[in-house]
Parts: sequence; structure tokens; C-alpha cells
Amino acid sequence: MKLVKIIALLGVIGLCSNYALADVETKEINLDEIVITPYRYSEGISNTAASVTKITSKEIKNSGAEKVVDVLRPVPGLVVRDWYGNGTKASVDMRGFGEQGQLNTLVLVDGRRVNEVDLSGVDWTQIPLTQVESIEIIRGGSGSVLYGDNATSGVINIITKTKKGEPKLELTTEYGSYNKNLQNISLGGSKNKLTYFLQATQDATNGYRRNSFYKNQDYFSKFNYNSSEKLSLNFSSGFHSTSYGMPASLYQSNIDANSRRYARNGQDHANGKDYYFVIGDKSDFDNFGCINVDFSFRRKEVDSYFLTSGLNTQKSKIDTFSVTPKYTLESPVANHKNKLILGLDFYHSDYSMNAYDKTTNILQSFTDVNKYQLGGYFQNEFFILEKLILLGGFRYESVKYEFDYHDQTGWNPDIDLNIHPNKKAYNGGLLFNFQEDSSLFMDVNKSFRFPAVDEFTYNDASWMQQLNTNLKPQESTNFEIGVRNRLFNKIRTEISIFRMNVKNELYYNYNGGPLASGQNENYDKTYHQGLEASLDLKASKRIGVFGNYTFTEARFNDGVYNQNDIPMVPRHKASAGIRLSLPANLAFNLQGNYVGKRYFLNDQSNAQSRLNGYVTMDVNLAYKIKDLTATIIVNNVLNKYYSEYAGYNGFTNDKFYYPSPGRNLNLKLEYKF
Repeated sequence: MKLVKIIALLGVIGLCSNYALADVETKEINLDEIVITPYRYSEGISNTAASVTKITSKEIKNSGAEKVVDVLRPVPGLVVRDWYGNGTKASVDMRGFGEQGQLNTLVLVDGRRVNEVDLSGVDWTQIPLTQVESIEIIRGGSGSVLYGDNATSGVINIITKTKKGEPKLELTTEYGSYNKNLQNISLGGSKNKLTYFLQATQDATNGYRRNSFYKNQDYFSKFNYNSSEKLSLNFSSGFHSTSYGMPASLYQSNIDANSRRYARNGQDHANGKDYYFVIGDKSDFDNFGCINVDFSFRRKEVDSYFLTSGLNTQKSKIDTFSVTPKYTLESPVANHKNKLILGLDFYHSDYSMNAYDKTTNILQSFTDVNKYQLGGYFQNEFFILEKLILLGGFRYESVKYEFDYHDQTGWNPDIDLNIHPNKKAYNGGLLFNFQEDSSLFMDVNKSFRFPAVDEFTYNDASWMQQLNTNLKPQESTNFEIGVRNRLFNKIRTEISIFRMNVKNELYYNYNGGPLASGQNENYDKTYHQGLEASLDLKASKRIGVFGNYTFTEARFNDGVYNQNDIPMVPRHKASAGIRLSLPANLAFNLQGNYVGKRYFLNDQSNAQSRLNGYVTMDVNLAYKIKDLTATIIVNNVLNKYYSEYAGYNGFTNDKFYYPSPGRNLNLKLEYKF
């Protein structure tokens, strides 16, 4: 009933919006900017039967963000949780999955999967914001047909920069609070049939909290060669080197005795390397369709040293190889416009983790898991009428896990076991373009998630490590209806209502397992439902405003926690901002974000008080003279004390927090020539 009242109220006052204003100086609002994420081919937003947000390069620059996760905070339906405030441990939750949000949201870079096969999720610092051209977000499970695993609640596709024309060199430097310093150099352009972009970035900070430092180095290259009008070749590669601290959570007693900036683990840290390359081609056969084939390889290595907490040193490595051929055909069917895509996705991931004694450096145990994924899919877009589109698709995906575990100490038994789950996904949508850049859509789909490789492990009654072969893949049935509307080239509104019925939702039960010491399990039935509304208004040539509101109800629908809220999911979230183009080449941007109260992590019984909500405000002022732009950025202007991530420890009956940064200042200089 509460949700119905909110929907009715929003319908009356017309509060519908999107993420941010387009260029407030000259551009009109344009819904038909190209979106790649939904269909794995180019399509306009107004022809997409899903809730879609595209964040342009102009909007990224206006936001004053330092990291990709900062850009995502104001997006409707998304909740960002940054443990240390520096992006090294951060997750993006879409439509209310709480702690497991990062495993239910698929993240792509130029269409390449960057979700890992283990619980580490996405390393957001491997994607420097200076490398990003735009970000496309599709909310809901409709992406599961085309992308499969992890796309339960949505897909985020990060598009990297491409430069055309005469070579252009760009230099960026940034300094700020907590000894923040960044230097970036990029070169891009095109000549004849070759387009290229090269970039090197160095980024470091001491961090808000003690031992929350990071030091990153990134190198990126992207080439495209059009050998003819019908054939093009592409190659991209990246290298990411990182070192960061792990200060751990703080109990209230730690904060009272020290401060919010204290580190309980003052020496725990990790070093990592991550590199990849992608090579592919695109062959266009005119009326016979188009074939794309991409080959990619990625290696991620992380060495974790727990010098304060006293755990074993862990050295992990993940090699991922993929082949993803697809075929698209745009050809009329019975004199009606029709688009078809067929494809196969093959991934092989080799995960290994060795544990060493922290003092003697003697090997204690080794784990090796091979995960093979093979998915086949098709999706068809049929134009019943010029403005009425029917969408349907299906996917079948099979996975094989090969586990090999050996304990050098002889305490735990060896494990040599294979597991073979498989799942299906489908979607069906209908879209009606009732006027230019305005559409009404509805979608029904089924999505799934397979367990991460380390979600299977647990300790039995004898404290021996075992595999939980009863752990099931997660699946959900999703319903959504929405409307996008453009008025007078000045106003863009959007509203959508969704419902997800989830079966076997995967989560970590902190007191589960034979020893009540924690185990990954399947929830009883759950549901996620809510509303997302947003508004963009170009008030005048120099003034633009935006606002959005998200209501999310995520609850258990069966079992011992029936009708309890899923922890870490806020009921209410909102963002608002104003963009001003001032005289004398000045631009001013103000943005506020609100996240409501939510239950602490591990409090499935909803027995504890809720984590406080918070409001943050960020401002930036930019001055441009010829090819030089100087920007002053102030984050958390009000210096609010809050935590994006916090939990409850049932063994000590105490709450723990990951304090977020206070007010901080940055100065950025950009020069193009």
C-alpha cells in the first residue's frame, strides 16, 4: 500500500528524472544517444525496453568525481558502498541485494566482463576515470539473456575514450586532501584507416583513515583499423599495478578511544597486478548480417599480507580466457523491420590461492579451481508497427567447476571434486514510442547467478574445510513497467516500477554452518520491488537542474526471516543538483545525495537498530581559458560523519563501521594541445 501511495503521488507531481543534465550551454536533451549495453549492438535509448541511464563525458566532468564509483552514486536505483573511501574495496548494489550487490551487478569495460570468479568482485580502481568516455547502465534482469551470469539486477558498461582526427595530447594533474596526487597523459587521434588512443596514469593517496593508502599505475592502449568498409580489426590492452592498505572496520569503542580515522589493522596491506588484452574483428556482409569475434585474456594477481591481524599470507592468481562470437542481422520479416542477434560466450577461469605462514613463509595450503562457462543466446527485436516494438530472447548457460584443494599441514582432507550446474534465462518486452523521444515499456525476464568459486567452502564440525555441494545457483523472475518522456526540448522525465521474485538468493550467513561460525547459503524466497523516478530540467541556456528518487523494498518472503528487510538496503535514496554556466568562462556544479536508514550487515533478524541515513553535498567550480581548465572540487562540504558500509558482530554483540571520508578538497588542472 505504501508503494502504491508513493507511485500515485509521483504521478501527480510529475517527479520523473534521469541521472544528469546534458550540456547546459548549448545541447538539447537527447534521449536517442547511442546505447551499447542492452542489446550488444548500437540502439537508441528510446527504443530500449528497460530502465537505462547514459552518463556522458560532459556529465562526468560536471560531477567533479575522482573515481568511477563516485560518478555512479547519484544514479537512480544504485547504492555505492566504499569500505575505505578510496575505491580499492567498493561495491555497487542495484535494486537491493545488500552485501551481495556486487555479485548481482555485471560490470563491463567496452563490453568485456570485469567481474571476477571469486568473492573479490570488481576492482573499480583498475578503471581510471581519466580513461572513461561514458557509462551506460541498464537496470533489471533483461541483460541476463545476452550476458548471463552476474547480470541479475543490471549491467554497467563503461566505454573508454576514442579520439579521431589530428593527434591530441592531454595532460591532467590533480592534488588534494590526504596527499592526493594524480598525473595523467594521453594521446589519441586517427590517420587514414587507423584510430588510436594511448594513456598512462599514476594515482596515489594516503587516504582518509590510517593505512587506507593506495598507489596505482595504469597503462592503456586502444587501436581500431578499418581495412575496408566491411572489415575492421580492434586491439586493446591494459596494465594495472596497485598497492593499498586494509585498515579494517572500527567498533564504537575504537572510535571513542581514538578517532574515525584510526586503523585497527595498521599494517595489513595488499599488492596486485592486473593486465589484459582483447583482439577482435567485425565483418559486415551487408544484407547477410554482421559477425563479431573477440578473444581476450586477463591475469589478476593479488598478494595479501595480514601483518597486524595475524592471518596467513595469501597469494592469489586468476587467469581468464574468453571467446565471444556473435552474429547480428537487420533484415525485414514479412515487411516489418527486424533485428536478430545470436551468439556464444565461452569463458575459462583458472583460480589459484596459496596460503603461507606469515612468519616462516612456508606453504600451508593451496587451492586451484577451474571454472568453465559456455552460454548460447539469441534475442530478436521485431517492429510490429513503426512505433511498436516486440522484444524476446533466450539463453542457456552451462558451468563446470573443478576443485583441487590440498592442505600441506595434513589437518584438512584433500578435495578433488567437480560440480556441473546450468541455468536458463529469457526475456520478453514491449515498447511503444508514443511521441518523439518518449516511450512506454514493459518487460518480463528471468535471470540467474552462479556461486563464486569461494562461496562453496565452509568448515565442518571438526573445523575441517569442505565444499558445500548443496549450494544452489540463484534465479529470479523480474517484472518492470516504465515511461520516458521529453517535453519542449527542456524537460526529460522517467519513471519505472519493478518487482523481482528471487529463489535461492545467495548470501553469507555469519552464524551458519555446523559450527555456527559462518557459511554461504541460499536464502528462502525473497522479493525486491520499488520505484525509480527522475527529472532533468534545462531551465535556461545557463541553468540546468536534476533530481531523482528511488524507493526499494527488499524482503524475505519465506522462512524464519519472513517479511524482514534484507540488511544494508535503504528504503529511500535521492539525489539532486544544479549546473550553472556562469560568465567569464566559469561553471559551477552542486550535487547532493541522500541515502536512508538500513539494517546493519548480518542483521537478518532485524533485531538491532538501523544504521543512520546521511546527506552529502559536493561542489566544484571550473574555469576555462583556451586549452587549460582548472577545477576546484570540495567533497562532503558539510563534513558529515557517516558510513556507507557497516555491520553487526553477533559473537561480540557489537556493531562495526567503515567510516567514510570527511570534507576534502582537490585541485585539478587539464591541458589539451
